[in-house]
Parts: sequence; C-alpha cells; structure tokens
Amino acid sequence: MERMKKSWILLGCLIGPLFSMAGGFQVNTQGQKALSMGGSVTGFALDGATSFFNPGAMSALDKNYLNAGFSLIFPKTSFLGKYGGTEDLDSKVYTPFYCYGTFKYKEKITLGLSINTPFGLGTKWKDDWSGRYISQSAQLNSIYFQPTIAYKLSEKFSVGGGPVFVLGSAHLRKAIPVSDSTSAFASTDLKGTGTGFGFNAGIYYTSGKISLGLSYRSQCKVMIKKGDATFSDIPSSLLENGTFPSSTNFKTDVTLPSVFSFGLGYKVNDKILVTGDFNFTGWSSYDSLIFTFSDHSNLNSSSARKYKNAFAIRVGGQYLATEKIALRAGIAFDQSPVQDGYVNPDLPDANKMVYSAGMSYQLKKGFSFEGTLMYESLKQRKESDNVENNFNGTYKSTIFILGLGVQYVF
Repeated sequence: MERMKKSWILLGCLIGPLFSMAGGFQVNTQGQKALSMGGSVTGFALDGATSFFNPGAMSALDKNYLNAGFSLIFPKTSFLGKYGGTEDLDSKVYTPFYCYGTFKYKEKITLGLSINTPFGLGTKWKDDWSGRYISQSAQLNSIYFQPTIAYKLSEKFSVGGGPVFVLGSAHLRKAIPVSDSTSAFASTDLKGTGTGFGFNAGIYYTSGKISLGLSYRSQCKVMIKKGDATFSDIPSSLLENGTFPSSTNFKTDVTLPSVFSFGLGYKVNDKILVTGDFNFTGWSSYDSLIFTFSDHSNLNSSSARKYKNAFAIRVGGQYLATEKIALRAGIAFDQSPVQDGYVNPDLPDANKMVYSAGMSYQLKKGFSFEGTLMYESLKQRKESDNVENNFNGTYKSTIFILGLGVQYVF
C-alpha cells in the first residue's frame, strides 16, 4: 500500500498538467480582421471568418470568400520564486492558423467551411529550473473542422450552424524526483492524440446601420484512448518493483468549454464601423483530470483543476481610408478562469488586457493582404498556497502576436 501511495503521488505530480494547457488559454487569432479589432466580430459579417465567429451572419455576405492565414505568437514569462531568484521562459514561437470558405449557394442559403485552432498553448522552461518537477515543456495543439450552413429567414434575420470535429494532440516533458547513478533526476515524455465532437450555431439581425449577433460554440469532449508515456533514468529498483515502467499507455479525457458570444455592429457612415462583443466561456466544465493506466493501475490518478467560468469584453473599429486600404484597431479585457491555488508554470494565466491594430490592402483580381499586431499584458500573478504541488511564487507574462493573412473574393 505504501508503494502504491508513493506511485500515485509521483504520478499525480507528473501528469497533472497534461491538459491544463487548454484551460484558460483560448487562442483568439482566428482571422486577421477579427484579431485586429480585438476579437469583436460576432455582430458584424466581415469575411469568411464569420463561419466560425457567427455562422448565422454568413447570409449577410454578398459574395463568396476564401480566407487563410496564421499568427506568430511570442510568449514571455518570468517567475520569481518564493525565496528569490528570477527564471525566464525559453523563447519559442507558436503558429496557430485558420482557413475559411463561404459560398452563396442560393439567395437564402450560404454554405461555409471553417478550419482553425481555437485552443492551444506552448511553454518551455530550462530542464533544470526550480519547477522542473511540475513542467519542463508543454504543448497543446487543437484543430477544429466545421462545415456550416446559414439560412436567411427574412431581410433582417438569419440563422446558421454546423457540427464540429476536433483533432487534438498534447506533448509534455518534466522531471521526476528520483534518480539513478547517471542523472540528477529522472524524466518522462508524455504524448497523446484524441478526437471530439460538438457544434456551432448563431443568429444574426440587421436593420439600417445596426447589426446584432448571438453565437454559441458547444463543449467538446476530447478523448485520448491510448497515450504514450516514456520514463527515462528511473532507478532499476523502481523498475523492478513495478513503481514505474519504462513505458506504458494511458487514457484520459477533457471537456473543452462552451463559448457564448453577443455582439453588435454600428456603421457610423460608409467609412467607419464600430463593433463590440461580450464572451462568456464555460470553463467550469474543466473541474478535474482523471488518468487511467490499464496495465499499471497503481499509477491511476485524479487531479483537481476547479476552473471557474470567465468573461471577456471586446471593442473594435474599422476605417476605410481609401478604396484599397482599411485600418482597424481594438482593445479587450479577458478574465482568467484559473483560481488562486491552481496556478502552474505550464499555464501561468492571469487577467489580461489586449491591444491590437491591423490593416488590409486590396490587390488586383479580388485578392487582398491582411496584417495584424497584438499585445497582451497579463496581470502579475502571485501564487502563495498552491493546492496541487505547493509550488509558489510570482509570474509575470506578456504575449506579442504578429498575424498575416490573405483573402480572395469572387
């Protein structure tokens, strides 16, 4: 029983962060126009990204759209330990992407396809840093595939929606507080892929200069049925008595949260557009993590996360400077769902202010180029009584984002 208890504690420290990367890190880079306007596009149909932000608004698009692009994300985090000493996150660039297409099939019916990456995270610390037993590196990738249809009920009202298929992958490296004669500490490498399903739906209303939108993206439960766990530099005695295997498989699942959005748009005149959004994300679905090892039941574990529901407020604007140039800007407040006592170095999340600006340049034959700059400033986060691992200190993070995209209208 004592050996099993020790195994459970070690593994709980080991794999707890695997999916905490998704909680609290919703990647809002799903279209350059939306990105440059602070994400406030639920209430106005700008381009093919409407198929993701509000499928009901696709009927307001008077042409066919193809949009594609990506962002370069540069995160920076510093950690000040409880007893002093600052350690920095290693520099690394992450590249979420998107592809959209909308096609006006009939006067009242518009078809669309959305492929994007709305959830993801990447962090990489030094292998020997003070939090190495919590996380050395962590990365989550998710790809959402969504075919969509919109129907115009009247000149003012339209609705839309579609199913969502999610393909996710996770990769975690961290140290284990045991060692053999060749290394100061053991380590593990965890990899897994999974799938999930959900749906997206929206309503759109327009009258004169004003437009309103409601959208809902459902929860998506992602299942990892056969993840791979590899253990290195484990003392032979712990391998022989079964405390750790050299490698094994595990299964787990996580429910990515639902998102409800309300947005409005107001066309001040032919050149100026103002937008605003309110987002409510149901992070409370991410309450705990349960890991099951069919061949090593002594490693089974459950880890609390206790995320809370969170909101975001976004405003943005667009100015048509010339026939070819459109300028945009936005600002947002994004609340963190991570509660005190559950902040970890794989997700040093905090309330954040977001500032963005961008532009489009119209090329020939229906093509245009789009670019965005965004800066996210996270509030300094002090963790003084961590529930899961007692790893305490102060985190300060900033994120810089460069986005590039292309659009084709026909």
